Amino acid sequence: MTEETEDNRTIGDTFPCECCGAVLKYKPGTTFLHCEYCGSDTPIQTKVVVDINELDYMQHIRHVEELNTHNTNIIKCRKCGAESTFDENMKSMECPYCGTPLIEADAHYERLFKPSYLLPFQISGKEIDDCLHKWLRKLWFAPGNLKQQARCSEKMQGVYIPCWTYDAQTETQYTGQRGVTYTTSVGTGKNRRTVIRTAWSYRAGNISLFFDDVMVPASKLIASGTVAKIEDWDTENLVEMDNRFLSGFITEKYIINLTQGFEIAQGKMATQIDSAIRRDIGGDKQRILSKNTRYENIKFKLILLPVYMSSYLYGKKVYHFFVNGRTGKVTGDRPYSTLKIVFTILLGLLLIGGIIYYNR
Repeated sequence: MTEETEDNRTIGDTFPCECCGAVLKYKPGTTFLHCEYCGSDTPIQTKVVVDINELDYMQHIRHVEELNTHNTNIIKCRKCGAESTFDENMKSMECPYCGTPLIEADAHYERLFKPSYLLPFQISGKEIDDCLHKWLRKLWFAPGNLKQQARCSEKMQGVYIPCWTYDAQTETQYTGQRGVTYTTSVGTGKNRRTVIRTAWSYRAGNISLFFDDVMVPASKLIASGTVAKIEDWDTENLVEMDNRFLSGFITEKYIINLTQGFEIAQGKMATQIDSAIRRDIGGDKQRILSKNTRYENIKFKLILLPVYMSSYLYGKKVYHFFVNGRTGKVTGDRPYSTLKIVFTILLGLLLIGGIIYYNR
């Protein structure tokens, strides 16, 4: 296989073992593809990222079909609607979101932005189990047999989650009011009292802020709040997009597109801009009457982040949990033990009653 052929591969292509012809899979924490049949390893020549190449936002939204896009084989889950890519040796895989079998007949091609960089999976197997057990031990009022129910690292799906990042230089003109509090006396005689009042004065100014790598998860199936709970992504270790790192894993299609992602990023920027305006106004209180933000030199990139995800049935309810594929940080839904909660309440009441009795 020539280097040119490898570079032109699209997400979902397979990489055959040169020794036995079996499909190779990326082994987390390494820089090689591993053959599960003959045990041979094929090195991945990673490209060291010296300078991150950010793409021009305005240019791409004008020429979305021509720039940095490629045909991608997508399969849609019949039950939950999740859309992902996967290589040919994974046709028997289940949907990572709801566990429904993925059916090859549901696959189709779409023209999508090609990710620029990714963080390869770093942990797997026993490391995932260890992270899950540590997380489970910290759960208050968890059912006693939850550990057995949630022991499923072998069932966990490794999924690359798409994420947009945005850079922008912002210039914000604002008007507002600066409030300075003071105390004064009102009333006469016995009715005289001290009150706190605020003296307001008009303010106007300009705030200049540069934003670097504002991250917007492009998945609607994993809530952005969930992604935030397993953050601490070591983005300084990003590698250039190489489909060999995707072999053996599912890659989710981005649901939030480029322009929608920037709108979300603007919301994140607005919070910091408001804080900067309030600092600029000064005083004890601030009012922002108007603001107009201009966004310049907008850059973006699409990256892939590694997440393990799974679900387990406890009682009659399905619970989901997610693991950062780099650090092992875990978050997810969890059941509560009614028996443990009731026992704790009763024990607390007994302790309170005992303290009151002995202090009589």
